[in-house]
Formats: sequence, structure tokens, C-alpha cells
Amino acid sequence: MPTRFHLAGETLSRLGVLEWFKLSAGPHPDHGRLHVPYAGWRFARPGPEKLRTVEEAVRTTPTQVDWRVEASRRNWLLAPARILGDGPNPAASPAFDERVAEAARDQEFCARALEDLDGIMRTLGELAAARESSHRD
Repeated sequence: MPTRFHLAGETLSRLGVLEWFKLSAGPHPDHGRLHVPYAGWRFARPGPEKLRTVEEAVRTTPTQVDWRVEASRRNWLLAPARILGDGPNPAASPAFDERVAEAARDQEFCARALEDLDGIMRTLGELAAARESSHRD
């Protein structure tokens, strides 16, 4: 059975070649507590169409927590708004690690956000498939 990491990476790869990918999701292998789920990646050729597709997946997927796509820098991030800061680069703000650690203490939040991330990735896969078929026609 494919892992969550494999499925998410495969889904994002349908939009374009990935140079880098990271997924924080699921239970910690040592203590079993859930990680705060988020995905970070870098496309070899980022572009506005890819960003619109990811944003559409976030916007159209029913979620239990608020999600944001951060694409202002080379590496893009899909994360719960709760762990992002304000300003021009919310993911690189000095308190990012602190916000992640604080959110990880709320295991109910992590469980809801994990369900959301799975749903967003499903929607993104559907949008990518529709995009692929429209480019074939």
C-alpha cells in the first residue's frame, strides 16, 4: 500500500517535475503522537497555472481548519494557517518552529488537519487529472 508521502508526492508531480518535496503528516514513529501536517515542495518550473490549481484544491475542499498556500519563495508550502506567521514570508518567520510545536500539543487539531490534508490531496489529484485530460484534447 502506498504511503501518504508517496501519494502526496505523486499527486504534486502530476502538476510538474518536483525538485524537492517534504511532508509532515501522520504519527511520529517513536511516540505515536501526530505531527502537524503540512507539505513543502519546489517545482522545477513553477508557474501561475500550478499555483492556481493548488489554490483551487484548497479553496474547494471542505476542511475543518483554515489552510493556506505560501508560494512567495522558491519552496512552496501548503499548511494550516495556524502555523504560519504574518508578513512577506510567513513560513520563514522566526516563530514558525514555535508555532508548529505549540500546534503539535493540540492532537485534536492535528487529527482534523491530517484529514483535511488527505482531502486536499485527493481534490488536487482530481484537478490534476482533469488538467491532464484537457491538455490531451
